[in-house]
Amino acid sequence: MKVGETTVLLERGASIIIIKDVPAFICENCGEKYYDSDITRQVMQRAEQAVQKGAELEVMRLVA
Repeated sequence: MKVGETTVLLERGASIIIIKDVPAFICENCGEKYYDSDITRQVMQRAEQAVQKGAELEVMRLVA
């Protein structure tokens, strides 16, 4: 397993949220990405904020 940064794309209704530079554990065999629970919480929180403000397309960097 290696550590890297990924891009997460989330969709809810008419909103598309793209979050860049998300720290992840990446399987070297299959490329599957695993996120720490704190990182997952931050990603979901930022996405929810974007949806609540009515964003149709939001692109941001995660500052963890």
